[in-house]
Amino acid sequence: MRAQPVGFRGLKRWCTLRRVRARPSRGGMVAVTPTQFKRALRLWASGVSIVTTRRAGGIQGITVSSFASLSLKPPLILVCIEKRARSHDAIASQGCFAVNVLGAGQEELSERAAGRRGARGSWLTGVPHRTAVTGAPVLEAAVAWLDCRLTAAHPGGDHSIFVGRVQAAGSYGGPPLVWHDRGYTRLAR
Repeated sequence: MRAQPVGFRGLKRWCTLRRVRARPSRGGMVAVTPTQFKRALRLWASGVSIVTTRRAGGIQGITVSSFASLSLKPPLILVCIEKRARSHDAIASQGCFAVNVLGAGQEELSERAAGRRGARGSWLTGVPHRTAVTGAPVLEAAVAWLDCRLTAAHPGGDHSIFVGRVQAAGSYGGPPLVWHDRGYTRLAR
């Protein structure tokens, strides 16, 4: 059975019963405000990773939670990077990047790459790293990593969706660093 779109009146009644505000847009669909969008998505728990690439004089990193496996054959992943982010143009121009999955206790490294330690914090100066196949920096402290060659970039609103073909990967195990409800958390065992 195919899902049918809910009309605005039915949705308005549902939202009223649940104290949710719904507003119709010009096309008759319900508009979602940025605040509503953020409130809903902050409850999605995700792993924390740093996407790294080269920059003049060193490495550049950005903390991301918008990272996903795309294909097994060939091995493809995707990362979503805001177009205004310092790493956006570096990834596009370098043509390669690494995804570094962070482990529990690596909040400070995540904060640096997120730019919360100033503009140069995301340069990751002094962070131990090496290279695998593409030349993209792989962080030594990562619990898992994927070395990728950029194969496509697609528009995604205020972000670009970068697709990478995995050239090399490794994992060292350990509990992941998790982001949930605007804060770091750990998995319970």
